[in-house]
Amino acid sequence: MELTGKTVLLTGATGGLGRAIAAALADRGARLVLSSRKPAELDKLAASLSGLDHRTIISDLSESGAAVALLAEAGEIDILVANAALPASGKLDSFTAEQVDRALRVNLEVPVQLTRELIPVFTKRRSGHFVFLSSISGKAATPRASLYAATKFGIRASRCACATIYGRPGWVSR
Repeated sequence: MELTGKTVLLTGATGGLGRAIAAALADRGARLVLSSRKPAELDKLAASLSGLDHRTIISDLSESGAAVALLAEAGEIDILVANAALPASGKLDSFTAEQVDRALRVNLEVPVQLTRELIPVFTKRRSGHFVFLSSISGKAATPRASLYAATKFGIRASRCACATIYGRPGWVSR
């Protein structure tokens, strides 16, 4: 896929995987909108990337309404890379209700909300791409990752459903 001139919204940009994704996309000519809740790390990342016109948005995706606010601030984008996630490791009964809410919001609700908001935009334009990051926990649950696995199974299921509904034959990776 040609990325030169494409605008990519990358959530979770300051994590290890986020940094690697940002560097790879910038090296291929994408304009990045980098999102994270860590302002100093965002600025450092943006300054380290090749290319110009990269922007940063400080966004705590665990807050209610953060997905819609992030899109409003990001403006027009061509590609969403939903990378933000919380590890949520441990037995389910070890989490507080607030920790469960936070993990579900960041790992599952926000990517689903971003997708819901972007589908009509991408459909009207007849272009746009979604990239959802998951893990082996989206295919195989382990006893100490029940909450994390629930979110990653959810992302995988949502992606598969959206690909079936909105994807063009031959264009969608499942």
